Amino acid sequence: MTEKLSCPNLEEADALLLELFEEVQKWEGTLAGGTKLGMGAEAVESLRQSKVSFGNPRDRLIRLTEDTFKNSGTELNEFYKQQMGAWDFYYMRLTVDLRPEPVAKFWRLTCELDFEPKGKGEPIVQTLFPTQQWRSLMSFGVGMEVGLNGNLDWAIGVDSSELDRLLELLPEELKANVSSKNDFKTFMAIAGYRYELGRPEVLTNGEGNSTCYWRIQDNQLQKIGTAKFGIVFKVPKGTASIRLLGTAWAEPDLNWITGDIRDVFGDLSDRLKQLLRQKNQVASQFARGVDREKWSLTLPKATNDV
Repeated sequence: MTEKLSCPNLEEADALLLELFEEVQKWEGTLAGGTKLGMGAEAVESLRQSKVSFGNPRDRLIRLTEDTFKNSGTELNEFYKQQMGAWDFYYMRLTVDLRPEPVAKFWRLTCELDFEPKGKGEPIVQTLFPTQQWRSLMSFGVGMEVGLNGNLDWAIGVDSSELDRLLELLPEELKANVSSKNDFKTFMAIAGYRYELGRPEVLTNGEGNSTCYWRIQDNQLQKIGTAKFGIVFKVPKGTASIRLLGTAWAEPDLNWITGDIRDVFGDLSDRLKQLLRQKNQVASQFARGVDREKWSLTLPKATNDV
């Protein structure tokens, strides 16, 4: 079973941030004797104006067939050839856009997807990208091409000038799945994949289920910009459409917030002080995000379908 995440109440987070902003603005204004926002109020307002949004899951929703892989120069695994007799396989790329306002700092991004319908026609998640095993590549900050090989495993293509350096640093189990872009024979899934993070942690869950999620943690998460997620899922053969529900939220670094409001921290209400002293344990209560965005997806047919 997929572990169920607890999405923060985003309306309550909005109200809490407004309360914090008004208190910080009040006490900083008293100290400064003016109307210009102080450092603390500017930080809280920057967080309030930061946005999280989904891209369109239809943007790169593709039916996967045996010919898909042949045309990419690779052979589909015999097991999946047989599976395609009863299931239709699809690849979908979904993006989550984190747009932090100046000075805002975040430490964790969560994206949860729920495929419907449930029951007899339930979609099943086959594989997800990225996962924790790719965290080392994510921290290198190099441009990558992400593809699917004939085993429906993820493979990475990099510039030949970077290949030797990366192979020296990667764990043994990943080296076979990393090659030069010039020798990259896979179905292309995510082109131009690149993050400039520090030491990201990636928690992923959901393979074999109809609900999945990613949770990415990094102390420079605001640099992620547009997070790109790859999903392969299957549906009973002949399924014409599915529904998708998406929830995503980013949690601010409360160490940053408390540092920027330190001059007025002692003047805040007891409730806010007690909450902020817990730092990132309660960061979800100040989250920015989007809750349960819904899409109805017409599944594309293969080129040889009637």
